[in-house]
Amino acid sequence: MSEIKQHQVLAYISEKIKSAIADAKLEKQSETVSVIKDGNDQIHLEQHTAESGSGITIQITDKKEILYSEDLLETLQNIEEGTESQKELYGALSSTTVVVNGLSIETDFVFQAVKDCFDTLSSSYQFIKTISKRVNGLTINFQFGDHKFQLTVVNDPESVILTCELEEVKDAKVKKTIEGDVVKVQQALNKLFKE
Repeated sequence: MSEIKQHQVLAYISEKIKSAIADAKLEKQSETVSVIKDGNDQIHLEQHTAESGSGITIQITDKKEILYSEDLLETLQNIEEGTESQKELYGALSSTTVVVNGLSIETDFVFQAVKDCFDTLSSSYQFIKTISKRVNGLTINFQFGDHKFQLTVVNDPESVILTCELEEVKDAKVKKTIEGDVVKVQQALNKLFKE
């Protein structure tokens, strides 16, 4: 059986992850799919190419969040670093979008920063759960004291936009506090990620 020939981007990213996880095994399942096995756990990588032929997306499914525990998100965000001498690979990696568990890596960092910003503003804020994810955004449930609200985060190329749904918050003073904090968090995120 001949070895499966994969696109250089998928092959490079798969190998990079495998090398970073001790005793991991790499299995090339097809031209567009790799699986990295770590004991009984696995990370599934699938390459998608835009219909125009330019722009590659690597969709990574990591149910056990091995990439998080191994601190590999920053490595994946800057995946082209170290390949500058290989012009073709560097160009391909620079224009590749890496999506982990439904979120682009930058959007995942934005999400972590949202939680950190609210924690910094007040210990009364508590992240409850993620409701939905898109490559560049997500909707999450948050709580301020006993007051639950929904927060939508959109990570556009030029800015991070936060909107909140406060229907369940009946106290006008609390509503005003949350609205003000959402504005502060949005400003902090834009300063951190977009300026």
